[in-house]
Amino acid sequence: MKNVPVLLLLLLIQFQGFSQRIQERQEFQESQDMPEGMNIQAKQDTVPNFVKTWIMAEDFTVMLNHEMDTAQTGFQVSSPVYRNSISQAYLGNIGLQTRDNLYFNRNLQTDYFFLRPFTSYLYTPENNVYYNITKPFTLLEYFASTGDRQKREEIFHAIHTQNITPFLNMGFDIRFLGSEGTYLRQKSKFNSVSLFGSYTGKDYSIHSSFHMNTQNAQENGGLKNDSIFMNSQKDERAYEVNLNDAESTMRNLNYHFTQRYKFGKAEQIPDTTSETGFRRLRERTTKTGSLIHNLEFQRNYRLYEDMIKDNNRDFYPNYYIDPNQTFDSTYYRSLSNTFQLMLDENPNRETDFGARAFLRHDWVKYSFNTPADTTVNNGDTTIVSHKDYQYQNVHIGASFLHTVGAGWDWMARGQYYLFGYKATDLVLDGYITKRFQGKKGESMISISGKFAIEEPDHFLSFYESNNYRWYNDFRKTKDIRGSLTISNEAIKALGRVDFSLVSDLVFFNDSAVPVQHQPVVTVISGELRKNFKLGIFHSNHQIHYQVSSNNNVTRIPDLSYYTSNFLGFTVVKNALTAEIGFDLYYYTKYRALAFAPSTGTFYNQDVREIGNYPYLNLFLNAKLKRTRFYLRWDHTYAGQIKKNYFHVLNYPTRGRVVKIGLSWTFYN
Repeated sequence: MKNVPVLLLLLLIQFQGFSQRIQERQEFQESQDMPEGMNIQAKQDTVPNFVKTWIMAEDFTVMLNHEMDTAQTGFQVSSPVYRNSISQAYLGNIGLQTRDNLYFNRNLQTDYFFLRPFTSYLYTPENNVYYNITKPFTLLEYFASTGDRQKREEIFHAIHTQNITPFLNMGFDIRFLGSEGTYLRQKSKFNSVSLFGSYTGKDYSIHSSFHMNTQNAQENGGLKNDSIFMNSQKDERAYEVNLNDAESTMRNLNYHFTQRYKFGKAEQIPDTTSETGFRRLRERTTKTGSLIHNLEFQRNYRLYEDMIKDNNRDFYPNYYIDPNQTFDSTYYRSLSNTFQLMLDENPNRETDFGARAFLRHDWVKYSFNTPADTTVNNGDTTIVSHKDYQYQNVHIGASFLHTVGAGWDWMARGQYYLFGYKATDLVLDGYITKRFQGKKGESMISISGKFAIEEPDHFLSFYESNNYRWYNDFRKTKDIRGSLTISNEAIKALGRVDFSLVSDLVFFNDSAVPVQHQPVVTVISGELRKNFKLGIFHSNHQIHYQVSSNNNVTRIPDLSYYTSNFLGFTVVKNALTAEIGFDLYYYTKYRALAFAPSTGTFYNQDVREIGNYPYLNLFLNAKLKRTRFYLRWDHTYAGQIKKNYFHVLNYPTRGRVVKIGLSWTFYN
């Protein structure tokens, strides 16, 4: 991996040498915004105004503005694990599985069940960023730990995009992430590649992206004895681990294509009362809208292998296929087509609203290995080692949206599965939002809700492997959720309250197998964000408090807290700025999760509690025009107090380490 950044840098420089400056793009349609709360830690956008960036939201029907991250503040948080959450349960090494400790942050779920613990790392159609620019844009980033090369951690990230015509843009986004591992047999690699393009014409538009995520890792099964680790001061690689030969591989390939045709015209009629002498008229007979088609193909694969020896034979609970070797694999393929009819709002009518109706078809095929079975067909003998299943889902839906005028914005949406594995599933959700524009910024209040009846994932119902198997007839999960968000940009504050009433919840018990809890579980969460500034001193705070009515089912810490405190100042006027300070992460003690390597899943454990340990990182950020740099000292006092720095049972995180980061941005 060490030569990859150099080679890619040379290719990018050569490619840019042939790039020609593109003419200024014509004004394009303003994106609709979604009320997901104001970003009170809004970062100053230093990208020139000729750059337009967006992601596709609302089933790929809305071009949602996306602010590019080129700011100095927060640059030191380079790990994908902590970019979107302040509290995580992960295995202590970058590139390995992780799970968000904040219950209401777990909304995004991939279709492939065994891919879900990698959500923090994935490149997907949902988070793909599209561009429309007049100059080629390139971003190069490199992050690494210093010191012992046997424990080295590295991230290389590159983006390049440019317009071919004023309406046609193409580019790529790649990230190579790797770590040798802090403890024995913990080496991991997670590489992601995205190729994307968009055409945003007047009546016809296309958004297309190709994503490939690959992961390879050694699986050590965690430390054999946490107590020895917590009460001794050895090198991290001196502690015994449970597995010495286990490895896992994961592959994810995703292709997405959206095409959109706009119909209807905005007519102009004479009007002597207007300044221009004309006014736009869009009656129901000339209603504008779009016909939209989405196509998505996925191919997923996971392999886990281990040679069974006497010293690790008791680590696994069962051996259903081979007592001497585990070679478990699962496959998942899907092809989805969605057809949508969308009617626009009339911006000249405050009482008007937009509407959307859609029909979606999913074809899914999945398989897993099973004990060999000999079958005879027409005299031919076949040995079956995998079970293959396939199903289809068809569901319909509709939504209504109002965003014009000075009143409340609102959205209501529903979808229902007609037949297939998810037949009779029902999801209803919506929100209502009011924004207030003040002299010092915007204030916002938003209420949202959701009602869902959904079939548990098929891998939770039926699965076979060498070490685990289960056959479940689960009921549909019922979930009622509500949320209230209030924010004020002037005082840099945001508050949010969430609640969930869920019955028939499926979770992994202390035997690492899925079970269903029928009674209602109530989860309530409160979040508060507040930024303070006094001269050059900045103090940013984020606190989450959450409580569950049944901690035997949902394992979450009550309190999670993050604060970033720093001095921000100018070193050279209009050229060099710097920040020096510290980040602190903390969550209260709770019965955290354990990890099963062969299935790659987290499960509940009752061995001991984890948490009540502060993680302190010192940092220095600097920015010189389009170049950003950080120097960070992680886990500053590791080993000075009790070594209880675990996020998952048997998986301690890393001790003290110095890290560096560098980011270059080019527009030419």
